[in-house]
Amino acid sequence: MRLLSSGAEHWSCKPGVESSILSGGRPYFFGLCVPTVIQRVSCHVGHSILVQVQLYAVETKMKDNTPPVSPGPAGVDEEHEFNIDDIGEVIELEDFDIDAESPGLSGADDDVDDDMDEEEEEEEAEAAAAAVEDMASLVFTNHKKSVFTCCVSPDGSLAASGGEDDMAYIWDVNSGNVLHSCSGHKDSIVQVCFSHDGSLLATGDLAGYIQVWKVATHTKIWEFEVEELSWMLWHHASHVLLAGTGKGEMWMWLVPHGNTRTFPSYGSSSTCGAFMRDGKRAVSGYEDGSVRVFDLKSGQSVQQWIPEEAKSVPVVSLDTHKDNNLIITGSYDGSARLLNVNNGKVVGNLNCVVELDNDEEPERPVNHIVEGVSFCPFLPNIAVTSTLAGYITFWDISSQVSRHVLAHDCGSSQLKWHPNEPLLYSSGLDGTVRSYDVRSGEPLAEYTGHTRNVLALDISRNASVLVTASDDATVRVFKLS
Repeated sequence: MRLLSSGAEHWSCKPGVESSILSGGRPYFFGLCVPTVIQRVSCHVGHSILVQVQLYAVETKMKDNTPPVSPGPAGVDEEHEFNIDDIGEVIELEDFDIDAESPGLSGADDDVDDDMDEEEEEEEAEAAAAAVEDMASLVFTNHKKSVFTCCVSPDGSLAASGGEDDMAYIWDVNSGNVLHSCSGHKDSIVQVCFSHDGSLLATGDLAGYIQVWKVATHTKIWEFEVEELSWMLWHHASHVLLAGTGKGEMWMWLVPHGNTRTFPSYGSSSTCGAFMRDGKRAVSGYEDGSVRVFDLKSGQSVQQWIPEEAKSVPVVSLDTHKDNNLIITGSYDGSARLLNVNNGKVVGNLNCVVELDNDEEPERPVNHIVEGVSFCPFLPNIAVTSTLAGYITFWDISSQVSRHVLAHDCGSSQLKWHPNEPLLYSSGLDGTVRSYDVRSGEPLAEYTGHTRNVLALDISRNASVLVTASDDATVRVFKLS
């Protein structure tokens, strides 16, 4: 990554967002890898850099040794009939080229400024580290650069993490000992996830190379390549893996047998996705603002929401209701929508932009991207949204009125529910994870130790541990019980 501008403001960025130069804002999608990019702060943040408030850009290129895209491993037939019955019994889930006239941005002055900026950042990081109380029971330090993603096994004994150093690790949460190094990736790893039973781990990199590992034997049992991996997740009851790409396709595989189904592209990047709770349908959100529901057996779109062109705003997050009747989406413009799966209607528009009471201009441009949306699994009439502006809002779905609005000085990159109680965990871009009681809206606890953005978090199904990944190149384990 090469910084093309410098200025007075800190933002955090990572390779992979399609765009070139924006003024006064950032783009919205982190799944692409293109020659020239500019980043927004998101749950996959990579480098902390200095950028100009009004005009900034970042240039990144896929590494030269990135493997070429292929349709998949030899012997895999994309047209092989994907039998939905193979999914098995569905469990119930309760559950920039800067202007040449800009001062100080040319020649040797650039090198001097960059060196000074790096020194200042290092000093600030050291000072921050000294001031932060480290509440973690264990700090995993094997990564050499920013850690973009992490997950914890269902029983809470193992964790997996991946990051900018092109490496993923499976390790013991109690000792920190590495059980397996998931090698073979040649680009930043942006997705790691355990299967529902914890027996398999999937790792995916920015270039689109996906590997699946058998945890017990530490062996690779399957691999595939797509173009520009955006998101990836396991089915909640079977070894079925689903992924969306920057080209707009959605892929589904039965692992390790290799049965493959491709859901067509509609000309726009697939930015986020989820399985419906019935296990028979999946949802994808797109860069053009559209949302589609697919039948997994037929591979056909069975419901869609396509906004008018003038109102097209990228969808960046979504969740499905446990009753299989609603979808909530979060968008780049600070709005969230409630979509009825049965009749295809938009049944609610939630304004997640919180206006300040005073007339003072903010010190920096406010980013209202709705980075996180989620239905409460314990209170079915409650939904939650979080923005990069620093606001978490609890919504009454029936009335579409906010019950509680929580304000912070930093954005939230990811939301996660406690598996047994109506408690919400939010990873902050200030390095702190916070928990809240959804019923009262009251803050409960803070988990500190990271010195830079928390980019991802996960909680074990038995609620024993909280695992967090950070821009500070560490993964931390916090004991919950």
